[in-house]
Amino acid sequence: MWSFREVVGNRKIVEHLQGAIRHRKVSHAYLFSGPDGIGKRFVAERFAAALECEQGGIEPCGSCRSCLQMLSGNQPDVSFVTRSKSVVGVDDIREQVSAPMGIKPYASPYKIFIIDEAEKMNEQAQNALLKTLEEPPEYGIILLLSNNAERFLPTILSRVVQLPFLPAGEEETVAFLMREYQMPDYRARLSAVLAGGSPGQAAAFANSEELQGRREAVLRLMKSLPEGGPQKRAAQGKELAARKGELSRDLDLMLLWLRDLLMYKAEGSRCRLMYPDEAEEIARQAERVTYEGIHRMQDELAAFQAKREANVNLETSLWILLSRWSECFQ
Repeated sequence: MWSFREVVGNRKIVEHLQGAIRHRKVSHAYLFSGPDGIGKRFVAERFAAALECEQGGIEPCGSCRSCLQMLSGNQPDVSFVTRSKSVVGVDDIREQVSAPMGIKPYASPYKIFIIDEAEKMNEQAQNALLKTLEEPPEYGIILLLSNNAERFLPTILSRVVQLPFLPAGEEETVAFLMREYQMPDYRARLSAVLAGGSPGQAAAFANSEELQGRREAVLRLMKSLPEGGPQKRAAQGKELAARKGELSRDLDLMLLWLRDLLMYKAEGSRCRLMYPDEAEEIARQAERVTYEGIHRMQDELAAFQAKREANVNLETSLWILLSRWSECFQ
């Protein structure tokens, strides 16, 4: 059953919402803002379930009629606003929020409207919503979920409780992935780091065969760095450039290898490696590269990133990057 205990990170937001339920000081409108996958909808669903729960506690009970309806997606007093086009238009708001808001709840204390990707409301839609926010009925609650709070009119922002979601901690995300997906520590940690504090993105990475494939490809490349000449580097650069859409993730995976090289050279242990299954190869490379060499490789990567933003020839730039990395090994 849905529970606030399942939320990864953002405990202060959870405590705020549970406090509002406990003290019966729930606002008529909230804005949950933060990157995609950070848990906004996850929290909104649990907040709505707790508000409508027939037991009246700060957690959904999981067994009352309302909770069972929430689980099946058929709670008549909780609505997810959909859009008919690429934007949330004025008709979407009028038909799915403004008009039904005037009808009292069917069987619950509140009538709750959840607008995901709310930043996609155009100005006309926001103005239509504003009329509802200015004079909401006692039972009405609107939850706006957005990855960009700056897209809203100031008049909207002044009438909602803004709750910015922050990235979850690495250890908490790792524990979540290991618990929910029964994956080994090193794989959970890699997914958590790449996700940058987004539990939803970390879960997607954890289940991604594509990511595992790219991990193996990047590992083959990084393990080959001490050997091979210009032709091999040119072929590798060409392969990476051909996958332009995945290059950012590939570079993140490469950066983690450099981080492991530095970590192993400093500590001589596999305990905190992102690639513990490659500890033997990391140890061999660490013996062949100096601290200065590793820092140079990191600097070369930063320089490549700057050139990449300037739209230079990607294939040539990658060939130069990999060639310079190879030169760092003795």
